[in-house]
Amino acid sequence: MRPSQFSALGLALFLIGSVFVCTGGQLQSIETDLSALLKIREVLIDTRGVLNDWTIGNRAIICTWRGVICKNARIYELRLPGAGLKGHIADVIGYLGELRKLNLHSNSLTGSIPASLSNCRFLSDLDLFQNELSGTIPTDLVARLQALETLNLARNKLSGRIPLEIGKLINLRVLDVADNLLSGGIPEGISNCQKLSILNLQGNLFYGNLPAELGSLPGLTSLDLSGNLLFGDISLQLRNCTYLQVINLGRNRLSGNIPQYFGSLIRLRTLRLEENKLIGTVPDQLANATLLEYLSLGANNLSGPIPATLGNLTWLRTLNLSHNSLSGSIPLELSRLSNLVVLLVNNNRLTSSVPSSFSQLTALQALSLASNNLSGPIPQSLGEISNLEWLSLGSNNLSGTIPTEIGFLHRLTFLSLSFNKLVGEIPYSLSWCYPLKTLELEENALSGSIPPSLGSLLHLQVLDVSGNNLSGLLPPELGNCVELIRLDVSGQNLFGSIPLEYFALYKLESFSADYNSLAGPIPTGFAASCGVLEVFSVKGNNLNGSIPPDLGAHPHLSVLDLSHNSMSGNIPSALGRDFSLMVLSLSNNQLTGPVPEELGDLFNLKELDLGLNQLSGGIPSKLVRCSNLSSLDIHGNKLSGDIPSEIGELQHLRILWLQNNTLQGSIPSTFGGLTLLQNLNLSDNKLSGTLPLSLDDLNNLQSLDLSNNNFQGSIPQALLKFNVTSFIGNPLLCTKAGCTGLPASSPQQSQQQPSANSTATGERRRWCPREIVGFSIGGGVLGLILLSLLCCLGITCHALRKPEETCVNALPSTDAQVVMFSEPLTFAHIQEATGQFDEDHVLSRTRHGIVFKAILKDGTVLSVRRLPDGQIEENLFRAETEMLGKVRHQNLTILRGYYVHGDVRLLIYDYMPNGSLASLLHEASQQDGHALNWPMRHLIALGVARGLSFLHTQCDPPIIHGDVKPNNVQFDADFEAHLSDFGLERFTATPTDPSSSSIPAGSVGCVSPETGNSGQLTREADVYSFGIVLLELLTGRRPAMFTTHDEDIVKWVKRMLQTGQITELFDPSLLDLDPESSEWEEFLLAVKVALLCTAPDPVDRPSMSEVIFMLEGCRVGPEMLTSSSDPTSHPSPM
Repeated sequence: MRPSQFSALGLALFLIGSVFVCTGGQLQSIETDLSALLKIREVLIDTRGVLNDWTIGNRAIICTWRGVICKNARIYELRLPGAGLKGHIADVIGYLGELRKLNLHSNSLTGSIPASLSNCRFLSDLDLFQNELSGTIPTDLVARLQALETLNLARNKLSGRIPLEIGKLINLRVLDVADNLLSGGIPEGISNCQKLSILNLQGNLFYGNLPAELGSLPGLTSLDLSGNLLFGDISLQLRNCTYLQVINLGRNRLSGNIPQYFGSLIRLRTLRLEENKLIGTVPDQLANATLLEYLSLGANNLSGPIPATLGNLTWLRTLNLSHNSLSGSIPLELSRLSNLVVLLVNNNRLTSSVPSSFSQLTALQALSLASNNLSGPIPQSLGEISNLEWLSLGSNNLSGTIPTEIGFLHRLTFLSLSFNKLVGEIPYSLSWCYPLKTLELEENALSGSIPPSLGSLLHLQVLDVSGNNLSGLLPPELGNCVELIRLDVSGQNLFGSIPLEYFALYKLESFSADYNSLAGPIPTGFAASCGVLEVFSVKGNNLNGSIPPDLGAHPHLSVLDLSHNSMSGNIPSALGRDFSLMVLSLSNNQLTGPVPEELGDLFNLKELDLGLNQLSGGIPSKLVRCSNLSSLDIHGNKLSGDIPSEIGELQHLRILWLQNNTLQGSIPSTFGGLTLLQNLNLSDNKLSGTLPLSLDDLNNLQSLDLSNNNFQGSIPQALLKFNVTSFIGNPLLCTKAGCTGLPASSPQQSQQQPSANSTATGERRRWCPREIVGFSIGGGVLGLILLSLLCCLGITCHALRKPEETCVNALPSTDAQVVMFSEPLTFAHIQEATGQFDEDHVLSRTRHGIVFKAILKDGTVLSVRRLPDGQIEENLFRAETEMLGKVRHQNLTILRGYYVHGDVRLLIYDYMPNGSLASLLHEASQQDGHALNWPMRHLIALGVARGLSFLHTQCDPPIIHGDVKPNNVQFDADFEAHLSDFGLERFTATPTDPSSSSIPAGSVGCVSPETGNSGQLTREADVYSFGIVLLELLTGRRPAMFTTHDEDIVKWVKRMLQTGQITELFDPSLLDLDPESSEWEEFLLAVKVALLCTAPDPVDRPSMSEVIFMLEGCRVGPEMLTSSSDPTSHPSPM
């Protein structure tokens, strides 16, 4: 065969083969798509049967399957939005090689986003909005899908950073990852997405400054970065984005001034900058953005007047300038905003009057001018705003009467005129506002009666007329308002009885009628009919009769206050079944009989006040079961018997009043466990015995009265700070300098309540016998008799003193000098102060030795850490302690000195009398966690952060703590937080073996993943540990609690956030936070900061300086102001 013939045949065979391959390839591709869809179907849970036709039997009509769209015999689109699908997305989805659009939004898909999607190289639209997907955004997804135009991953559970490769999506027009847990900074590479039109990153954990690169996106029309942790100023980043229509930077921590250039963005329709830290004035130039429809600048630090030029924004529908410091009058020009629907300028410093010209705002639905300094009358013309639904003028200085014309607002649902100076009667016309749900008129000077016509407001949920001068009867007609949730008529001149018609208020949660002249009995059945009642308070009336037993066993009742009435009979034992009860106040009545033991079953009870009745019998020991009790007042009764020792187990107790009874026996030594006790009054009883030394541990005690009893012996050292009147009437009591011979008090003195006068204002004066004789009596003969008696008592008191304990440990020479950085001290002083290092002085034991409490002769209390013997060479020990002794910061424990001799190594610190954060949160079934409100927790977190940041940035060389945990957060006498145990790793003789467990004792759950694996201590590891401590501080939950289901405290917090179970995050003492309050938002911001600190990748964690900045942004108040005395701003001399 000739070569030419061979070539022709070969070409023919090649062409035939090519056709065969192409045909076979096409068949193979559709088979691949079919196989992929069937495998995707296998892992999905089809709750609605939408995938019933996805079966092998229908393979011939695959392109007609539900949600499948084909083109050129290949799957081109897959659309199954809102189909009720569960399960995960199978990796085989990457085999759909011709897929252009994937829409699975609004399902319940879990698991991660398959990285195999990056194989669908033609994919242009990816919509996985509103599922439960977790994990990170796959890097390959953004690196390889260069045809992608729309990427919507919003409302999932994604975490980590946006991959830097996002800049490779050069065709991207829409990027929406809102409402996830993404963190880190906004990637600079996003500037390469030159076609980007919509960028939505709101509701994540992004932090850092706004990148200047945003200004290089010329086609950007919508930018939403709200609800993150961004800081810094806005400056010029967005000046060149002239196509912007929506800018939402709200709910961040941005600072500086509002840029004037916003006014040059002539296409702008929405500008939201609320809840930041912006300062300065509202720029006049904003009026140049004439298309603005939504302008929200609320909750910043803006000052100056409201610009009159805003009246030129004729398209404006919402104007929010609330919660700033704006001053001056409300510009009349705002009346020109004929399209305005919402006007909020509340919580500013505005003066002058309410403009009557607001009647021109005919489209207005919500008007809030509350919490300003407005004066003058309420304009009658407001009644002409016929569309008005919300009118709030409270907390001003408005005067005059309530205009009848308000009743013409037939769409009104909310009316608040409270805390003004309004007079006259409540107008009958208010009953014409039929949709009204909230009517707040409290704290004015209104007179007359409560109009019975208000009973026609069938939608009314809140009626508060407290703090006026109203008189007459409670209108029975209010029983028609069956939607009522809260009714408050306190502080009036109302009389008569509680109407039986109120039984119909089955939705009533709170009823308050305090300080009126109501009489008669409490209707039996009232509480039972109001089945969701939470608050029933009628104190300060003339109610009589017995307490209805049906007030017991109420499932929701949390506050029951019947005090200051004329109630009689026994306390019903059924009250012990009100398991939600937190406050029970029955004082100042005529109740008799015993204190029911059943009250001990009220495990949520915080305040129990039964004082000034005629109760008899003993104090039930069962009250110890009320473990949350903070105030116990049973004074002024006829109680007898001993004080139960179990009272000392009520670790939350702050107030204990048992005075004016006939109690006997001694003070239980368990009282030393009441470490939070502030006010103790046991006066005017028949108590005896010595005062227990455990009372020395009551470091928070501010008021003490033990007068008029039969105590004897020495007064404990810590109680000597109180005035002599605290012990008067106990002639056998002694100070350590000798017997005081404290005389009996007069009857007038014995009836006094504890007051500020009973606390120390300086060093307690020592009374000598001569002074006491002169003070007590004037007669010479009686003086000689008393002097003789005192001498005898002096001998008795001396004999009662406890003998010195003997030394049981062999210790070095006692004359050796302790190296102190201030005053001199010897080892003998330390021995004596710690009782020869006695077990009774032990404060804690750690891997770095034993910590002792040392009480010097002059009353100074120190903390002495004895390191394990011989662990570090002497010269190295001296060098390290000299360096640590130079570290000074208000949130670090200060090393005052050290001692080294032979194998003994001592470190001397200031004593922290209020214990550790761990004990405050958790000891005795978390008894102390309830003591911490949100502001206190925030200050603790900020203090620890400042101390740790100082170690990282201001010490040379930097100090890595290595063991940040609640046990190492200590509190001084003022409850200032101090980070302790830093630098102790320097005293470890040999480095920790990375192969062995490097987790310090007590640090379970606080150690970062990388430290747990390698044992290496880094700043990033400290940040992680701080984040865990912050989560424990916020939630009250120990990290060690999470030991099942592969879930730690970080994962648990994320799960609660993602499932909307926000209240599960709150420590029980924070559950009363209002979801609408700023504190609720501040708490959630702190949670976000903690999650940033605990990012799995150390690179993603902020520095402690950044943490401080973010925590300071969580609250705005006087405590956030910096001063020149803040040691954080000064470098350590180390």
